Order: sequence, then structure tokens, then C-alpha cells
Amino acid sequence: MKFKLPLIIEANVLHKHLGDDKLVIIDLSIPQVYKEGHIPGAIHLSYPSIVHAHDNVDCDIPPDNKLSEALSKIGLLPEHKIVAYDSQHNPMACRLLWTLEELGFQHGNLSILNGGWHAWKECGLPIEESPNTLPESGFFAKQSCNVNARREYIESRIGDSDVVILDTRMIEEFTNELLICDRGGNIPGAIHFDWENNVNTEDAFRFHSDEVLLENFAKLGVVPEKEIIIYCQTHFRSAHTYWVLRHLGFRNIRGYASGYSEWGNAEDTPIENEAIEA
Repeated sequence: MKFKLPLIIEANVLHKHLGDDKLVIIDLSIPQVYKEGHIPGAIHLSYPSIVHAHDNVDCDIPPDNKLSEALSKIGLLPEHKIVAYDSQHNPMACRLLWTLEELGFQHGNLSILNGGWHAWKECGLPIEESPNTLPESGFFAKQSCNVNARREYIESRIGDSDVVILDTRMIEEFTNELLICDRGGNIPGAIHFDWENNVNTEDAFRFHSDEVLLENFAKLGVVPEKEIIIYCQTHFRSAHTYWVLRHLGFRNIRGYASGYSEWGNAEDTPIENEAIEA
């Protein structure tokens, strides 16, 4: 592949580069959707293979050996240029890209397909049904801890005026009207931003323009000068917003892989909007 991948790539641009050397397209849709049709050359990656459930946590980043196994199995190599997508507006694909960034993949080698599978089909571009595979690669995963915020790190940042904690769940989760964990509510001081506000539902779920996105975030005080810590229940909705902010030029940003599934199931974490027993 002779050009630097943008963090967000359009379907028609990707189509022109199908078959390029080093380009690997990864589909994170459910297996049945992939089987029924996918981008020519795309390989399938099972989303559960890149998340780790343990204790009361639904979605932690797996240990290095498990990530090595999952990514080696699909033939991934550090020199590959990765375009990811899924059929559910790209949160799972963005979680993969966030994971690869944590493993040291560089911008210029990572991209999300704008609008995902919906946009590809809307453009009337070629579709294939036969599965694609690469030889197992022996990929070795080593986490950097550069973009993953652990619980202790977040607790140390609560109340810091230079930090914005961004909650990308539904408003009902944020306000504890919808209880998914043992303890509902939100991380203290968190600002709410529904992740679906990133996309235009009338335009194949493509991202809004940079101008609209920047304006929406600025209204909330989410600006590049701040450190941004971003979370949802399981860090796939928040990974989607993480990738948007990366695209917009934010550099000091971390995602919370364990998400509110850890925070809200712990007995000793500080919480706002928690229900008070009568």
C-alpha cells in the first residue's frame, strides 16, 4: 500500500486500494453477517476474542498471551495496514483499533471504514461471500499501557480541572434510570455524551463533519488541551468516540477498557447518581 491510511477512510477510497500490498481488511460483524457477504478480501475476527471477561468485569483487554493467540490466528503482522469495520455502526471495529494502538500500531497504519458495512453496501461496491484467511503469523502482543486507563488511574484524576471524564452510554444508564450493574450512576464528575451523536443516521451512519463534531465536543468542554478519559459499559461505544477524537487531533486521551462494568460492580468506587436505599 503506497499511501498513509487516514484514521477514517471512505468506502470509495478503500475500494480503489483493494489488493494493495500489506492492506488487511478486518470484519468484526457477527459470523452470520460475514458469511452472507463482506468486502472482497476481508478476513473475519470474532469480537469476543479481543475482550476478556473476569470477576465482575465484562470486557477487559485480554492478557498479552490471549491477544497474541487471537491476532496470530488471523495472520496479523506489525507491518500490516489495517482497515476495520462491522455491521453495527463500527463500535466493535473501533475497539479493535484502540486495542491495536495499545499494542503499538501507529496512526497511518490504522483506519476505520466510515459508515462501516452500511456505507459499503450503500455505495454499491463489490461484495463477496467466500471466507478469506491468512496464514497464522506468530504475532506477539505487548501492551504499552499508553491508551488504557485503569480504575486506579481514573480515581487519581477525579476532580482534576485539567481532566475531562466522558461517559458515552445512554442517558438512562448515566442517570441510573437503567441499571445494568450492581450500582448504577456514573463516575463522579463525568460528562455525558451519547456515542451515537457521532454519526448521521440518515447517511449510512457515517460520521458527522469535523466541524459539527468539534462544535459538539467543545460545548461540553471536551477540547484538545484537556486530558480525556472515556468510558461506557464495556468500552466499545466509548472506543468509537475515542477514535473520533483521535481523528479530530486529540492526543492526550485514554479509554477505560474495563468500563462501567468494573466500576459499577465494585463495592468501593465513588459514584454519582447512585440510588439511595429507603
